[in-house]
Amino acid sequence: MPRCADAGCARWRPERLAPRWATGMRFNGEWYCSRACVESAAREGLDTPVVAQPSNRALRHLRIGVLLRHTGVISETQLAEALQSQRASGRRLGQELQHLGIVRGDVIVRALAGQGNVRYLTTFDVERVKRGPSWLPSATVRALGIVPFEVIDATRTVKVVCAAPVPRSALRALTTLTGWEAEPYLVDDEVWQRALDAYRPAPGATEQEQGEARTVKGLSDAAAWIADAAQSRRSVTMRSARSGDYTLVRVEAPSVMSDLLIAG
Repeated sequence: MPRCADAGCARWRPERLAPRWATGMRFNGEWYCSRACVESAAREGLDTPVVAQPSNRALRHLRIGVLLRHTGVISETQLAEALQSQRASGRRLGQELQHLGIVRGDVIVRALAGQGNVRYLTTFDVERVKRGPSWLPSATVRALGIVPFEVIDATRTVKVVCAAPVPRSALRALTTLTGWEAEPYLVDDEVWQRALDAYRPAPGATEQEQGEARTVKGLSDAAAWIADAAQSRRSVTMRSARSGDYTLVRVEAPSVMSDLLIAG
């Protein structure tokens, strides 16, 4: 007979001594004898959320002002003017350059996309977001800061729009949580914000298709929530990833899917 997967417990599974409903629960494919053992395993797993390591070829990014000056898009005088104006306005430098009429928004997006080695869109119809994939909870999309607008089923790729700088950790987190490869397209901040506001889960989607997202206070609260789900559903799986200020956890059980968002 197998033992409880919690190394600190190792209790025998009572296959022949109890009815099926009383024989513990499964977490990530392993058998655990109790809710407490699942909570311990979940807490241990959440201490080191899985995120793919960035490529060693990643280069240190230049500031947008230095980049535009280096490529001859703006002069030293124009950069100095924008920096001085920025101190009063509080805008990001790229926005200030646009506000002053020194550089068009599409030029900035193109430069940043080239620096980040990603594709870009100088125009984007946010209706594509409304017609696109909608199987992520809205809170998850906002936490990641990337907005899906198209999927390619054959390659399990989801196209997303994002603002600069390219949110690499969010792209990796999306792949970790869903199993779909994220293909980023850079857009300017205003377009990105409109796309983010336009995103909604599909109306009428099942609980499994749409899922839910809830914010929890910390890793311990997340582990307790996962243990409760395992106790009620008898079997759950968990995947976690770090993105920016959040640890995101996807919990799946028969006919149910939930995302847990842990800030900090």
